[in-house]
Amino acid sequence: MVIILSLNACSSAVSVGAFIGNAGTSSKGIKKSFSDTYIKTKILAKISLLDIKNIANISVSVSRGTILYTGYVMSAEKRLLIIKKTWEVEGVKKIINELKIDNDVSLSQRTDDFILRSKISSRLLFKSGINSNNISVDVVDGEAYVIGLADDINEKIEVESFLSSMTDIKKLVTIIEIPKHIEND
Repeated sequence: MVIILSLNACSSAVSVGAFIGNAGTSSKGIKKSFSDTYIKTKILAKISLLDIKNIANISVSVSRGTILYTGYVMSAEKRLLIIKKTWEVEGVKKIINELKIDNDVSLSQRTDDFILRSKISSRLLFKSGINSNNISVDVVDGEAYVIGLADDINEKIEVESFLSSMTDIKKLVTIIEIPKHIEND
């Protein structure tokens, strides 16, 4: 029992350490990374209270108060309700709604999307000139959605051209900001 409690405490410390490490290497910095994580947590709490049958089909990405929704919902009404509830969360500045209306997404399609997302993330991780800690990727029906920050215009162009050259992406949507100044926003 004591060993299990010790392991739980250790895993929490590792999680916090990993968050701080990633936030420290991100252009957002620790303060904005924490703020985005807080906003995402609040959004997930709000939409989990809605009557949505398969919330696992919805993905939420946050970058400096910009929210990107991807995935599937059952109806236009649910899609609108999610957006209305999101605006209630303090810190939300902009919402990009890429939710598709589909009530029956196959396991095969979800698996294909997961594999493609993993490929894209891995390729970005090992591509020189791109800070992959600044970027979130999601894939829905073979379409790649990328949100995040670039340190400068060259990095933004590099990300977009690198991903555009990938033949396994049906459609690419990038929401990549170049902050005017990154320190202590």
